[in-house]
Amino acid sequence: MRRKSVTSSPAGAAGPVSVVLPSPLRRTVAREAKRRGLKLSTAIRVLVSERVREIEEAQELTQAEHWQRAQAWATWQKIQSGDRREVSEAQVEAVFDRQRTSVFRRLLRGDKVSLIPLHEAAG
Repeated sequence: MRRKSVTSSPAGAAGPVSVVLPSPLRRTVAREAKRRGLKLSTAIRVLVSERVREIEEAQELTQAEHWQRAQAWATWQKIQSGDRREVSEAQVEAVFDRQRTSVFRRLLRGDKVSLIPLHEAAG
C-alpha cells in the first residue's frame, strides 16, 4: 500500500487555506459576517481567531484552577500537620505588587502576558 505524502506550510507561513463548509455552517458564518459588516473570508478568520483565543484562555484557566487546588491542598496538609504560620497583609500586598509590576513591564515590551505565572511571584 502506497502512502500519500502530506505537506503543510511551515508555521507562520501566510497563504490561503481551502476549507469546505457544510451549507448550514456557511449560512451561519455568512449571517455573522453580515452582522459584523465583514466579507465572508474575513469573518471566518475573525471567528477562528476568536475561538482559538477562547480555547487558549480556557486552558490557562484550567491550569490556574489546578494550581490553586494543589496550593489549597498543600496548605491544608500543612495546617493539619500543625504548621500555623501567618503572613501579614503587607507581605501579601508585596507579592501582588511585584506581580503587577512584572506584568506591566512585560506589557510595555509587547510580550504576551499570561495569568498562570502569578504563583511564581510568591516564591
